[in-house]
Amino acid sequence: MTSVELDGLVREFGPTRAVDDVSVTVADGEFFTLVGPSGCGKTTTLRLIAGFENPDGGDVRFGGESTTGVPPEDRDVGIVFQSYALFPHMTVGENVAYGLRFRDPPDGVSTAERVAELLELVDLPGMEDREPSALSGGQQQRVALARALAPGPSVLLLDEPMSALDARLRERLRGKVKEIQRELDITTVYVTHDQEEALSVSDRVAVMHDGRVEQVGTPEAVYREPASRFVAEFVGDNNVVDGSASPLETRGSSVAVGSASFDVAESASGNVAVSLRPEALSFGSGGNELDVVVERAEFLGDAYKVYCDWHGTQLLVKTTDAPEPGPATVTFPPEAADVLPE
Repeated sequence: MTSVELDGLVREFGPTRAVDDVSVTVADGEFFTLVGPSGCGKTTTLRLIAGFENPDGGDVRFGGESTTGVPPEDRDVGIVFQSYALFPHMTVGENVAYGLRFRDPPDGVSTAERVAELLELVDLPGMEDREPSALSGGQQQRVALARALAPGPSVLLLDEPMSALDARLRERLRGKVKEIQRELDITTVYVTHDQEEALSVSDRVAVMHDGRVEQVGTPEAVYREPASRFVAEFVGDNNVVDGSASPLETRGSSVAVGSASFDVAESASGNVAVSLRPEALSFGSGGNELDVVVERAEFLGDAYKVYCDWHGTQLLVKTTDAPEPGPATVTFPPEAADVLPE
């Protein structure tokens, strides 16, 4: 196993700084995900780790050793690309075995044994003689994963490997990828723009924005305790409300929004932004009570998204029972409100 350390990493393309002072450490055997919108620098960061790009500043280290000057083929990484990049003129078995042309299979097994072992691992046993064109998108994705794993790399890099698949298939395959990663205990860096995907498979997540890392943490911490307004608004559905905070005599603060107000458990003063997750809000009484007007509801199958107007501010409530349009009361406990850092 190998840790991956990014130390002050910088990559510039003309006047644009695509990666701006990125410093994170991926532990041995960790499933670490870079997540963010298009153009945030996550794929460029992955290419710097792989050696396809050279940094303009900072360093990439594997197991504490600098990779400066080390070409991609000598970095002991396996890579799954967004397009899968399978060779159409080769069979499935030949695709998986491709990396073994330059490196002996691990554990002293033969190439044929290694190919069979990996196809079994990705639930494609006996498909060695199939053509890639005869496979579904999900099967091609698993062949690409098997090919990346064939030489027994120390680090696995995955660049948006499921973006071309439908939602149901993505959900199934991300579970399979996580299962394989745990079984092999391989250090993995995963890139995606899909927040749900990032939260579901990762040990830790780095949220990127404009080339910088906004927050690194467990999926639970990133979701429940966002470190910035961008993280609060990007990761999952959220209500971010601007107001003016005043400390209360006993505990917490009161946040005024226009002529209305609510209490939060944190002590704060001055202009603040407050994060309120939709599932923390409910219709009824108790705690903070906000007089709203229900505008519309969207049925999701297991719940409703209810859009409300609160003195000109839109509030989203996630609930199992949708109220009728019109006046209503939304409630939440003070501890459900998270005051965002400036």
